[in-house]
Amino acid sequence: MMFIKIIFNIITILVSSNLFAFDQKPAISVFTLDENKIYQSIKVSFSSQLNQNGFITKNGNLFLKKISNSRFKSSQYIIDNSDALSQISDTELLIILRFKNQLINETTSKIFINSEIYNSKTQSFISSWSTPRKLINFPNNCDQICKNVLISKSTILLADQLGKSISGILNLKSTEVKNYKNLTKTYNFKLYNFRPRDIIHLTDIMINEFPGFIKLSNEQTYARQASWNYYSTSNSSKIKKWLIITLSEMNFQLDEDYELLKSDNNFFIKKFPVFNSIGSKGNTSKFN
Repeated sequence: MMFIKIIFNIITILVSSNLFAFDQKPAISVFTLDENKIYQSIKVSFSSQLNQNGFITKNGNLFLKKISNSRFKSSQYIIDNSDALSQISDTELLIILRFKNQLINETTSKIFINSEIYNSKTQSFISSWSTPRKLINFPNNCDQICKNVLISKSTILLADQLGKSISGILNLKSTEVKNYKNLTKTYNFKLYNFRPRDIIHLTDIMINEFPGFIKLSNEQTYARQASWNYYSTSNSSKIKKWLIITLSEMNFQLDEDYELLKSDNNFFIKKFPVFNSIGSKGNTSKFN
């Protein structure tokens, strides 16, 4: 009997190893920015969905405690230390979950969960995803315990939904990109001599109409210069093409009104100065 059990265990290990080798799905560390009960529920429900889709998940906060004595750490701290966390956790991806609870009034609350995915080996951003905003209407005479229960139930459902969405994203992307690297590209933009309203209009189009947009961050403006980081799944050639189309619709023509230079993932757009002055009328009877 013991011999049969040993053989069964060996076969199970071999089959499991082959399945993981064939599937090549990455191990994932899941982090939350707090460890109260609601965050624990979010992590359990979220991780459960990833597990059901063949991903190995680990509690990132446990590994975080091994490199820091502080209970709370920012997402930036996690990203900056992702290489060390990757080594001690033996994971390829890290996912940071944020829970938002906005109390609208005494009878209504709005909640949602945001997630960000990073490649822990390269410290590069991969993608982000948020659940829809969920409105919770509290019944009359609902005390704080009652509210907490209703919020907790809705949060668990949102975490479950988010886990399904992230599983779908990673499964889809894995067929396009090996090792989950560079699913999202980071582009650096620098603009010169454009009016603030032109920059606002351009970024609005890039956010709301360019396919593949993920997020825009690190916006900086100084005098007549503006810069930002643009995250997208689209390649640089397409983005350059779309920029030219958009600027043309804004009445800026390439090589006439501005120049556009692209180097790797860096875009430099410089608007030429406009000389509108025609000078004084002068004495045309004498000087003609």
